[in-house]
Amino acid sequence: MGEDGDWTWVLERQCEECGYKADALSRNKLGPRVRAVGGAWRELLGRGPGVQSLRDGDDRTWTPLEYGCHVRDVFKIFEERSRQMLKKRKPPTFKDWNQEVEAVKSDYAGQDPAKVAYDLASNAGKFADLLDRVDDNEWHKEGFRSDGPRFTVESLARYMLHDVEHHLWDAREQLDG
Repeated sequence: MGEDGDWTWVLERQCEECGYKADALSRNKLGPRVRAVGGAWRELLGRGPGVQSLRDGDDRTWTPLEYGCHVRDVFKIFEERSRQMLKKRKPPTFKDWNQEVEAVKSDYAGQDPAKVAYDLASNAGKFADLLDRVDDNEWHKEGFRSDGPRFTVESLARYMLHDVEHHLWDAREQLDG
């Protein structure tokens, strides 16, 4: 899923595939939810060699490990983007991030699942810590994706949660069938 796709609809309605509902959590539950999903990913990536292969030889879909690498990077990038929104007076415009190019460049398929799991959980914790410290008057600070969509700190966190939870659902579907 590249940033050229518009997945902002998830902020307005429930995802029919994974069941994510953006408005189901109060703000004070966003940090704990990020930590919980980071822990769920760490557990999933600890399942062993199965996380590095695809069922049925599907070469168009990422493996659970590749999804984990992507999620690790999502936590880091969205923490950085949220930090920019909180620090800058003028709303920032975020640089494009081509996720498919990153997967190849960083060799997602060849990474160590245990290291990915550790880094993913660490990045989730850093982002959750940042969300825990957002003041009531900061949740509405804005930033823009380069193709135009406007986010607040709150909507960016809710949007990001769909990405990481949906990919957890994708990975579990592959592993559990």
